[in-house]
Amino acid sequence: MYTAFTSNVNSVYSPGMIKLQSNMATARKAYHHGDLREALLEAAEAQLEREGPGGLSLRKLGRELGVTPGAPYRHFEDKDALLAALAADGYRRLRNEMVRDQEAAENGEERLKLAGTGYLRFATAHPELFRLMFGWIPSQEVPELCEAGDAAFAALEAILERCEAEGRLSRSVSEAGLLAWSAVHGAAFLMIDGRLKVDEPTPSAECILGHMHESIWSGIGRR
Repeated sequence: MYTAFTSNVNSVYSPGMIKLQSNMATARKAYHHGDLREALLEAAEAQLEREGPGGLSLRKLGRELGVTPGAPYRHFEDKDALLAALAADGYRRLRNEMVRDQEAAENGEERLKLAGTGYLRFATAHPELFRLMFGWIPSQEVPELCEAGDAAFAALEAILERCEAEGRLSRSVSEAGLLAWSAVHGAAFLMIDGRLKVDEPTPSAECILGHMHESIWSGIGRR
């Protein structure tokens, strides 16, 4: 009985649930300040991380935010429109994470390593959003989503173009981009699926990139 009770308490106050409750509080605050669209996106991301895309519902979001059932539909035509907006926002945030520490880099190779670390950091912090971004296909083309995805990949291309300008690449920018992205992207999914084990049970983004970078660079960089 005691074990069952403490188990329930631990689940209620686990880091994931604390973060979820914090996200919901932020969303409600945003709504009360008049920005319902932003509040819906924040609440939707929290719901997505908790229940996956199958559990996402505009009506449920409306109830959580205390608005009328039709209010969310003034901002998102349907669930697909909401998912597209979430994915586009995810790509913008992924790009920001990739370029966040670039000014501290001494050269293009170091920039590439930092970008890869940011990529893994984003994926592990937002696993269900990451799955949505790369696993869900909208029923029709969404320009906002295409632009956000292209901008994220352009950040990687810009880093590789710098490597090329510095004379550091042994391959073309497009070939180097395909190899580097494929490796880091695959590692990201292995991490969020809990299938990547190295020197620690739950390796960090920095730890994984530290193990991978030499192998990636040996395939695209000059020595």
